[in-house]
Amino acid sequence: MIFLAKLLRLFTACAAVFLLNACASKPVSPSVSAENQVGLQVADSLSFAQVALKERVSDSLAVRPSWTYYQYALEAMDNQEWLLARHYLDESLRQLVSEKYDSLYRNVSVAEDSAYRVAMPLRIVRALDEVYPNVSELGENAETFQQNDVSIDGIDALDEKGADSASLVVIENFLDTVDVSQFTLPVEFNERVMQEIYYMTNGARKFTEGSLNRKTAYDSLIYAKMEEMGVPKDLIYLALVESGFKVKAYSRAKASGMWQFIPETGKRYGLEVDYWVDMRRNPEMATVAALKYLKRLYNEFGDWLLAMASYNCGEGRVRRLVKEMMADSSWDSTKAVTYWDLSLPKETMRYVPRILAAMVVGHFPEHYDMKIERQYQPDFDTVTVFDSFPLEEVAKLLKVSEDTLRTLNMELVKWCTPPNRDSYLLRLPVGTRSAFVDGYDKMEKNNFSSMHHHKVKRGENLGSIARQYGISVSELKLANDMKSDRIRAGKSLLIPIKVTPKKSTGKKPAKVKTYVVKLGDNLGSVARLFGVSQESLRIWNSMDAASVIKQGDTIFVSKPELKPSEEVPEVKRPSLKKGERYVVKSNDTFSAIAKSYGVPVMMLLQANGGYYKRLSVGDSLVIPEFVQPKTAPKAPAKADSKKQEPLVKKPEAKASDKKADAKNANVKNAEVYTVQSGDNLFAIAKKFGTTVADIQALNNMGESNSIYPGQKLKVAGSVPAQAPVANENEIIHEVKKGEGLWDIARQYKVTIEEIVKWNGLSDTRIKVGDKLKIQKSK
Repeated sequence: MIFLAKLLRLFTACAAVFLLNACASKPVSPSVSAENQVGLQVADSLSFAQVALKERVSDSLAVRPSWTYYQYALEAMDNQEWLLARHYLDESLRQLVSEKYDSLYRNVSVAEDSAYRVAMPLRIVRALDEVYPNVSELGENAETFQQNDVSIDGIDALDEKGADSASLVVIENFLDTVDVSQFTLPVEFNERVMQEIYYMTNGARKFTEGSLNRKTAYDSLIYAKMEEMGVPKDLIYLALVESGFKVKAYSRAKASGMWQFIPETGKRYGLEVDYWVDMRRNPEMATVAALKYLKRLYNEFGDWLLAMASYNCGEGRVRRLVKEMMADSSWDSTKAVTYWDLSLPKETMRYVPRILAAMVVGHFPEHYDMKIERQYQPDFDTVTVFDSFPLEEVAKLLKVSEDTLRTLNMELVKWCTPPNRDSYLLRLPVGTRSAFVDGYDKMEKNNFSSMHHHKVKRGENLGSIARQYGISVSELKLANDMKSDRIRAGKSLLIPIKVTPKKSTGKKPAKVKTYVVKLGDNLGSVARLFGVSQESLRIWNSMDAASVIKQGDTIFVSKPELKPSEEVPEVKRPSLKKGERYVVKSNDTFSAIAKSYGVPVMMLLQANGGYYKRLSVGDSLVIPEFVQPKTAPKAPAKADSKKQEPLVKKPEAKASDKKADAKNANVKNAEVYTVQSGDNLFAIAKKFGTTVADIQALNNMGESNSIYPGQKLKVAGSVPAQAPVANENEIIHEVKKGEGLWDIARQYKVTIEEIVKWNGLSDTRIKVGDKLKIQKSK
């Protein structure tokens, strides 16, 4: 790095002297204008990169690696990928030096070559003037960035010295002993493949060994997807050549991720790419997308090598070259055109043999003295969030580093979970889910609902832009992950648009807001509208996990602040005849209705589907029959043992009395159950084939549902209910590690509410090993 900086200063000084002499003595070569040599004139509304990308040089100069890497740098600058831009500018300068001694690039006149070599250092310096201030703002270690995010050894390095004949003989002798049937890709051990084996085990040895080590962390995932989709398992080495299994690899003009998708192709195969997330970095999703793409290419060309070539240079070019070859009168039309028959771009001519070479080395690392140690991805918990959180806040809450969260959620591009999504599946360090849920409401959330792009004009500063949009400078800097107040004309800033809650039209106190549910609303959309959490809405509106809202409902969207002394007067409700139903009135609750009619609230909920829906005015409720268990009268203090039996025979006990007696008898046969973490009364009752009311009665709990881990409960019934058995219209899903109801609902294309209803869950908490019934879609 120091050497390159000194070299660049020397280049610039020499170029300036040469430029003055050249301009004084003779006209400039038409391929490079005088304006380009002394610096681009950048308009106030455009960035340097936007103007520089419009520059053109002759075709003979455009093929030079120095120009290619300079173009990559400009594209990275245009995307504000400053570390990547610096990497490409360094590489452009390195290539500029090496080109002077390479006969391959002496295909232009001396004058044109000299003018180009004068202009390029000036271009690079001008670009670095834009890059270095932004790099210093990032405060990131460039070496760490290059190790983790940029891959130049895989396919960028194409001009290494080849193997001599003696080295090729050594490689060929080993290949002669190899059984090619063990490979799942068609391989031909020709000189092109052997040259790449030499490169992978010598010039790029460190890269190859590191890639094979990183491969061990992902191969089980990738092989499982390959088996599922029916593609050759050795296609995994395409990812090695593309990225070295670096999940965040970003190189070669906007390509990103382990499988190096450009944004357009990634979006075509379901990988969302925007300001907030880049799903090309998600190993599982990117692997599925890459295999779908490769499988489609194979279906078109009928050849895996042609499919890989198309992956690199585009199917259009390969399709055209194949057609041209087939149309050539000298070609034997009875033969299929193979990859080895085509004259492809230089990179693609090396690309496919390099994958085959990586496959050979990957199968026999010990032969090439490569030390491979098994690596593992960290275990994690998942939680679905409906608010946008700064990762810094989450890290503080969980007492972990922000880098730990970024490693688990590699698709996150910016400093927070995406605010432009209905929900996001956040991965947390294993064992921290409970801490996250407990601290959910305490965390600072991003109270903006959308983003606006603002292009900086000449004379503007952060203060004037913040005032224009009614936000603070700190909020503007946070949204753009800025460390300083310096901005330049032409830069695009993200403006957070704050939530503007609708004014309440109800007659509630001024501090309490209500909202009338509209068609299409759900709990998540209302929570986002008012900048609160779904959990808060449920608490404020006495809603359980399975409750849903519907059009016309009026709900609290801020915390109700009722005075403790205020009590709701007891309402006298009409007595009901047998079979008659109660019609819900305003302010009714399940608890109040149950109390009025002397039935346990849980029994009322069970009889009327109260676990799955909210109570609304006009609902018709069944009031279940319930008789309080009779307790035996206390015996007199002094009983006359000789007292005669009454002459009148006792009347036969009523059915309800028999039922109460049976319940009392169950007390003697009750089992003692120790409450486990995550238990609730409904789940325990279901497990033992009894009711919540019976458990409450046996344990003198009244109507309380509160239990705690370690508590001993009497439960009538000794045999827990058996695991659910699926009928012909159901599937039994066993909960796996890291799964939540959101994951399962997405897998089967159903809703969380439906799973809760089908399984009689009282909340959305599930644990590994639980068996859930899923109804098949009709």
